[in-house]
Amino acid sequence: MFTFSFHPDFHKQSTRRLTAGGFGKVYDIASDGIPFLEIETNPNSWNPFNAAWFFQQCFCIGSGNEVYFIHLQTGKIKTVSCDMYFGSFHIHKDRLYIASSSRLFCFDSDCELVWKSEEIAVDGVIVNDFSETALSVSCETDPPGGWISCQLSLYNGKLLSSV
Repeated sequence: MFTFSFHPDFHKQSTRRLTAGGFGKVYDIASDGIPFLEIETNPNSWNPFNAAWFFQQCFCIGSGNEVYFIHLQTGKIKTVSCDMYFGSFHIHKDRLYIASSSRLFCFDSDCELVWKSEEIAVDGVIVNDFSETALSVSCETDPPGGWISCQLSLYNGKLLSSV
């Protein structure tokens, strides 16, 4: 089982280190308690929603306006840019959903993009719930405080309804 922690820059010579977007903040990945990998990111790429998450064979980091997918076995790093900022990670069945400032992204079990919604907000998308065919979200369309509720198709990200 993989676990992670983070710390200021201190390289363990016996652990492989990858760089995703910059230098300074280091995530330590361990496999069954044994140091496995270090991933270094830019400490200046910050927002209050920064998060890290394991999904399938990837370690995912949402930082600033970018999301990094680091494949744990190959070390391959893929970067996806969000509009203004990364918001949150959500897993439903075998899909990873990423909320950003203005839209949702859906990724398959290989962290390949399945769909990207249209812009449904200007300053925040919050995932509320999943059903068999849709996901319910809150979208800030008129800041501050102008939130509406929407439903998006789980299959293609298309807007089904908004209130």
